[in-house]
Amino acid sequence: MKNLNEFIVGWRTLLGAIVGVGSGLTGIVFYTHGVFVIPITSEFGWTRGETQFAFSFVMISAVITGPFIGILSDKFGARLIALFGLFALSLTLASLSLTNGQLINYYLLWIVMSVLASGTLPVTWTRGVNTWFNLNKGLALGLTMVGTGIVAAFGPILAVELISLYGWRYAYLVLGLVIILFSFPIVYFFFTEREIDHEDNQRNQNLYGMSAKDALLSYKFWLLGFSMLFISFGVAGVITNFVPLLVDKGFGTSEAASYAGFIGVMVIVGRLLVGYLIDRVWAPIIAFIFFILPCIACWVLIQEMPSPFLVTLAALSVGLAAGAELDFIAYMTSRYFGMKNYGSLYGKQFIFFAIGAGSAPAIFGKSFDMFGSYELIIIFSAIFFIISAFLVIFMGKYPDEY
Repeated sequence: MKNLNEFIVGWRTLLGAIVGVGSGLTGIVFYTHGVFVIPITSEFGWTRGETQFAFSFVMISAVITGPFIGILSDKFGARLIALFGLFALSLTLASLSLTNGQLINYYLLWIVMSVLASGTLPVTWTRGVNTWFNLNKGLALGLTMVGTGIVAAFGPILAVELISLYGWRYAYLVLGLVIILFSFPIVYFFFTEREIDHEDNQRNQNLYGMSAKDALLSYKFWLLGFSMLFISFGVAGVITNFVPLLVDKGFGTSEAASYAGFIGVMVIVGRLLVGYLIDRVWAPIIAFIFFILPCIACWVLIQEMPSPFLVTLAALSVGLAAGAELDFIAYMTSRYFGMKNYGSLYGKQFIFFAIGAGSAPAIFGKSFDMFGSYELIIIFSAIFFIISAFLVIFMGKYPDEY
């Protein structure tokens, strides 16, 4: 009954977080970006590496703003930061429709979006959810990140349809409108935090956890961080180039988008499955299994003409890994370092994720520009998946006090 009580009192915040994270930079922006690559490069004559580099600004910005957003969330609460971020994202995402043939202007639009919308990074949503859940923390965080899976499943298909009917500029406008007209009201009315104290400077008084300094001196912090760097690089690189990669192998754009949508379905499965398991089994062993899985996708994607079954298998394996990575950052940060400075420490952990996920699209695109295929960078990604899995297994047992 205690397990059920957490969902009875916390369901509103959970629903708001699901919608919010799906509508954020790591949701709708990340999972639809790959669909826009081919039409934009075709119109302006840019290379894929140049076009894909735009998403790198999201994660480069997150390296700087992630810890700052975490600190602000700890001090003022996640709700205010998240609402401002969503409003800014709706405007700036729609503004990408104003892109002209100058690459520098395209990059500037992405930089502005990345900075102003940084409040939509997972640190805000997971902080809010963490205040309501303890016994079901893993499942609640998994459900939160299901929002990205829903977007991953339907976002690419919607974007392809909009682009084919009206062009890529109109597609960006529609995505911006969806955020402000649908997502923002839901987050406004549902997403709240469980207050510890009414005074801001007393907010964390009754929470337990390491200081930021002690956490940074812990080897566990760095094991987790580098594991996230390697897994996020491979997953982000494969997902953001999945549609162009399949098109190069002879698949139609709509067919490739449907396979990308299947990744989204598996992200949802991964979120729920991981959330359920890590409440019951030592989380690092679950992470090890999920982080090894994308090696299957790497093997499939270096085949000259993989069968539909193998492409589906590739989407399944990388989707499950994508469904696990952010859940593990949130869960392990709270379990190994406590909630006292959760926002700040999550923000610092997110730096590793941001470096990996942010650099991957551009590096994948540059590799294609240099060698005419993605084969070499996919092989390196398989090696990174293996390294990531083995790093996280050395985290050790949870501290009893957290």
